[in-house]
Amino acid sequence: MTIRHQIEFETVFFLLVAIFLAGFFVWRSNQNLQNNLYAATPIISEGNTPKIIVPTLNPILKIETASQISPDGTKKLTMEKTHNRDKTVSYVFTTSDGDGNNPHEVYTTQLSGSEDLSLPFNTWSPDNKYVFIQKNEDNALVFKATGEPITNTATFFDIQDSFKEKDKKNVPSVTTGWASETLLIVNTIKEDGTKGPSYWFEVPGKAIMQLSSNF
Repeated sequence: MTIRHQIEFETVFFLLVAIFLAGFFVWRSNQNLQNNLYAATPIISEGNTPKIIVPTLNPILKIETASQISPDGTKKLTMEKTHNRDKTVSYVFTTSDGDGNNPHEVYTTQLSGSEDLSLPFNTWSPDNKYVFIQKNEDNALVFKATGEPITNTATFFDIQDSFKEKDKKNVPSVTTGWASETLLIVNTIKEDGTKGPSYWFEVPGKAIMQLSSNF
């Protein structure tokens, strides 16, 4: 064999070896890629549907505010009413100067959604010492405007409870407003549901006086 033929033979041999090795490496690469795909793909059996978790957004609390100015314009009673997520309602009552300065918290409570507190237009006593708020339309609560207890033994007066304490047969139906600096007018209903007499409710002595005429 001549040198020229030997060189050609070796060249062809090395080309064949190179082609074989290249094919082998391509085949191995494909095998590894398939194995990785099988390993990364989750197998979900029938009936095991994956759960989709959806975040729950907290609803924004509804807050209402209302206020009433005293007759002379120097004082203000403010009510903040918050509707809670558990269906209850929180109330905060605050007195202040007419411009909002010098605030005093008078009353805070939490009631069920079926109960209600509100500010009557004539909430202030003529001398600005007392305020009353309406409860469920047929009752009223009376407070000292400074936020201090109304007496040494009571934080506030509940009109209906006061009538029960005095063993009155007539039940308060509405508190209409102030007759003087210390007297509230309370209308009542009788036990049979008919209209009862009107009364004065005295603050801070809690005296209950029947009137000769109805209001």
